[in-house]
Amino acid sequence: MRWTCHPKVVEKIELREDLKSRRGLAVSLEIICHNCEESTSTMSSKISNKCYDVNLRLTYGMRAIGKGGAAARIFCGLMNLPPPPAKFERHNSLFLNVLKTISEDSMNAAVHEAVIANDNNSNIAVAVDGTWHKRGYSSLNGVVCATSVENGKVIDFEALTKYCSSCKGKKTCENCATKNYEGFSGGMECRGY
Repeated sequence: MRWTCHPKVVEKIELREDLKSRRGLAVSLEIICHNCEESTSTMSSKISNKCYDVNLRLTYGMRAIGKGGAAARIFCGLMNLPPPPAKFERHNSLFLNVLKTISEDSMNAAVHEAVIANDNNSNIAVAVDGTWHKRGYSSLNGVVCATSVENGKVIDFEALTKYCSSCKGKKTCENCATKNYEGFSGGMECRGY
């Protein structure tokens, strides 16, 4: 922003937040020069992928520590910040698509590396291991990873879950999109591969 009118007269400049144009943590700031009555406004955050950067960073930060929208609301309240964006789940979907692409590219590169290290033989040795969201055998979620013995990198994984939010509390679910495992949690590792 460039000021043509008295840039050194700080006492006559006012900064206001336009509460009506708040978008999650992004706010519209209006700068008013009371000397010439000119004003300009700008958002406090840049836009990327049709979302404000500060909101994407909040979503990513919460996901990185294993938390979601409810934790973001608590965090914003404790920090005396505006409420998080209403489109929190939309931001999650955006990250999911990007992370899927990155993980697939990374695993393909790891397979290619392992094949080259194995004298261009695609019959490569792997170590398979599983883990769960919770300790013990009561977890609803688990993951099984295949790691190349040649380079120590993950070449494939399978995420398993016994939970579906759309059929929660129902005896049967016709459109279950997320639930991909039935049985005891300890069996997830065997089922993964």
